[in-house]
Amino acid sequence: MNPQYRIFVVEFMSGQIWGELPASDLSFTRPLSGAGSATVELPLSSPVPWQALQPWRVLIYIQRGQQVLWGGPLLGFSGDLEAETVTLSAVGLWAYYRRRQITATSTFVQQDQGTIARRLIEDFADGTGRIPWNTGPRCLSWDSSEVTGIRRDRTYYAHERKFVGQAVEDLTGVISGFSFRIDHGWLGSVLTSTIRFLPAAGEPTDVVLDHGSNCDVPAFTVDGTGMATEAAVTGAGDGEDQMAAWWYNLPLETDPSRRIPRLSAVESHQDVTAAATLTEYARQMIAAGSMPVTIPSVRLYAGGSPGPGDVQVGHQVRVRVRAAGRLLVDGLYVITEIAVKVSDSGEESVLALVPVGVFGDVGSAASP
Repeated sequence: MNPQYRIFVVEFMSGQIWGELPASDLSFTRPLSGAGSATVELPLSSPVPWQALQPWRVLIYIQRGQQVLWGGPLLGFSGDLEAETVTLSAVGLWAYYRRRQITATSTFVQQDQGTIARRLIEDFADGTGRIPWNTGPRCLSWDSSEVTGIRRDRTYYAHERKFVGQAVEDLTGVISGFSFRIDHGWLGSVLTSTIRFLPAAGEPTDVVLDHGSNCDVPAFTVDGTGMATEAAVTGAGDGEDQMAAWWYNLPLETDPSRRIPRLSAVESHQDVTAAATLTEYARQMIAAGSMPVTIPSVRLYAGGSPGPGDVQVGHQVRVRVRAAGRLLVDGLYVITEIAVKVSDSGEESVLALVPVGVFGDVGSAASP
């Protein structure tokens, strides 16, 4: 396998490094505001303490050169006796926080949305907050990026038993929300995991992905499936008492240069009891549905620049595609996932992207 890669095994609760794994093949995905996954293939004859590789007991970290690109808990493994290999399956560290519940009613009034997320994670998941009975791995560190400048009101009721991860991801899904990723690295001889908050429209960079120059764009699609000019979001309640909010993009229906017939979209958030929150969801639906989405499939050149360690999910990059004498794509995109495969035959890195425009703020609450 590519000699740049090293695989570390770390005890989840203590952070103690138990050793390295002699991987023959590996692959991993790193999504924005999500968990991702990884698989690591080992020879069955490897001197590995198999009894110690228990699901959720250990973390797997993947390092390329001097950069730690991925980390998360082992979920299981399977053996192929004919091929004499064992394949480890792991999930990104965020998957753990999706498994912890909000166990005490928590109310936030005009608090920064990132501060709300941090308090939920510390109090109910990581074991570093104000509630002593909520133990956790004390795994995450913070870099102050959670201060976003956007204040919100939120109440999370204990009886709803909402998962912390879902509550944080819900905060990312409203207008003027945020995105996040977990960065891994070294602090001396200790592997660390730092949660970093980013603007929803991405973190600006000077990276230009130019087809045929520093990357390959084998295909692109233009998709209008998600377009909408009318968004309705329902909340708590039943029947005539159910809460609802609407948002409209009337210029898209009336501007002669781009008008289309009305397209409706509906979402349900039955745990939401605040009308303002429902409106925030509706506004984001209209923003995301304000244009057809042009999505290029980007594959980085193996051994080239940028490589998988030069770009991050949440980075805002420019993509240019020229083909058949025409400029087909030229715009700003947010990297939403990085998928890497490494084997004896080489390294392949594929980026998933969305256009920056889907994070705008358009339309109004005008009557239909």
